[in-house]
Amino acid sequence: MSTRTLRYYEEIGLLRPSSYTAGGERRYAGSDLEGLGRILELRDVLGMNLDEIREFLDSEQHLDELRNAYRANKGLSSTSAKARRRSILEEALTLNEGLAKQLDAKLERMREFRDRLLSQASRCRELLDELG
Repeated sequence: MSTRTLRYYEEIGLLRPSSYTAGGERRYAGSDLEGLGRILELRDVLGMNLDEIREFLDSEQHLDELRNAYRANKGLSSTSAKARRRSILEEALTLNEGLAKQLDAKLERMREFRDRLLSQASRCRELLDELG
């Protein structure tokens, strides 16, 4: 990955280095590299654009926050704590289902693209058979 790409990802808020040297060089920790790996996975494997990646990562971060809030209330048995856990779970459910729908839409577009390619390949095979 080029330094220009890393700088651009930082500029648009997708990736932040853990620190900078006195000379201004970016330093990335293991967790930063995991984040970069996630960005590349979403981009290369799922074909997401940068806006989709940002939205997806924001949703995942919010899910982490909800998970932590749920755990913080887990040992509490008051009515209000149970209501808070229910609210957290409902919000997490909505976010997870939304992410799954986003992926389903992308997968459907990929399936349609694949089917067009296979149809074209089939037509090429037919024409080759006609030629003998």
